[in-house]
Amino acid sequence: MANLTSQQVNVLANNFLALAQVIGEYRYTNFESLTANQNKILRESHKRTLDYSDNLFTLSATLVMNDINDSLARLDAVTNEIKNTYESLEDVQKAINIAATIVTLGASVFSLNALAIIDALSNLTAVIES
Repeated sequence: MANLTSQQVNVLANNFLALAQVIGEYRYTNFESLTANQNKILRESHKRTLDYSDNLFTLSATLVMNDINDSLARLDAVTNEIKNTYESLEDVQKAINIAATIVTLGASVFSLNALAIIDALSNLTAVIES
């Protein structure tokens, strides 16, 4: 089985959070008509679903950090590749595209958004390889 990416785990976490909210809203809306046992079951289900969401968000952050470490290593390789080939590029549009993508990568780094950094680095790699 393939491993989930940090983005996929983040989507799952958001879905579980939404599901927990639905369970909680149902419980609160129908509180007076629920038996004590029904209320307990819904309360425990609500809490467990929230816990799943929290744990998935934590896992997503861990996966992002793994992605960032891999991305930093890729950035070193890409930087060396650009330094070695950029000046000899004959395709001006490709040089402009690389420059624009580097600016986007810089903005992503300053945003401190790990997913944006990973995406920008992937885009830079794609532009270089095109």
